[in-house]
Amino acid sequence: MLVIILMFILGLTLVIKGGDWFVDSSVNIAKISGLPEIFIGATIVSLATTSPELLVSATASYKGYTTMSIGNSLGSMICNMGLILGFLSILRPSNIHSRVFKIKSLILMIYTGILFLLSLNKIINKTEGLFLLVLLIFYIIINSLILKKEKRIKRKLKVTNKEKIIISIKFIIGILAIIVGSNLLVNNGVLIAEMLKVPEAIISLTLIALGTSLPELVTAISAFKKGNTSISTGNIIGANILNGVLVLGVSSLISPLKILNQNLSIDYLVVFILTLILIIPSLKLKKVTRIQGILLFSIYILYLIVLYLVYLN
Repeated sequence: MLVIILMFILGLTLVIKGGDWFVDSSVNIAKISGLPEIFIGATIVSLATTSPELLVSATASYKGYTTMSIGNSLGSMICNMGLILGFLSILRPSNIHSRVFKIKSLILMIYTGILFLLSLNKIINKTEGLFLLVLLIFYIIINSLILKKEKRIKRKLKVTNKEKIIISIKFIIGILAIIVGSNLLVNNGVLIAEMLKVPEAIISLTLIALGTSLPELVTAISAFKKGNTSISTGNIIGANILNGVLVLGVSSLISPLKILNQNLSIDYLVVFILTLILIIPSLKLKKVTRIQGILLFSIYILYLIVLYLVYLN
């Protein structure tokens, strides 16, 4: 039991550190190429910080643990809004870029609704997975259009050849660490669930979802320290969109995803509630308030309690 727990912790550590290196190197590579800051924040950062969720869910799907794939995706969406954004908004309310926020919020709500509808028949098959990836392409196109409208120019990051090599090495090591860590997380997460007689879905919705969401947390804290709280809000929305269409799209192509009754009756409901609490007031007030943060964080804690009660029953 101790060895399994240690392997699970090692996997979690590799995913966290690998995700951290992968995010940093991805952003630096984007800056070296001269991509505008808004594009980096809206697309590159979200793609990079979602990589642990993608690889963990894809690995789980490949190994046949499809309830873990869906649990990790929905759990990460809940963790991103409830724990990360909720807690940080309590510490420091953030202003938002109203037009960009409005467009991405609308996309998030529509995509979440579509994902729920696809899940009603208790399975997300390969055809539906392809459809989700089409939605991903549409989202990227929308990002590009926003970029053109913003017309922001970012100067290239000037680095030496030695620094380029270091960035490249961190990028490769980051990816490898996430892959190895993902396998350790999934394999030992399943073993822990079996030994404790806890459903795989509970482990994936809590421990694994929290672990794979840590890159978003690191990014959000970094933005928080620099006073750029609007970046973390945009990143969370972008990451949640990707959790729905990219993570589940790719995972369902590997193996059809089984949807549990709990996913439909509890997890999706919490995702909808958190999304509405985050978006509706923010569109009117043009900021994420401390009251919203308290509500988001409180619902996350309540959600964990409900999961515990469901497990006891």
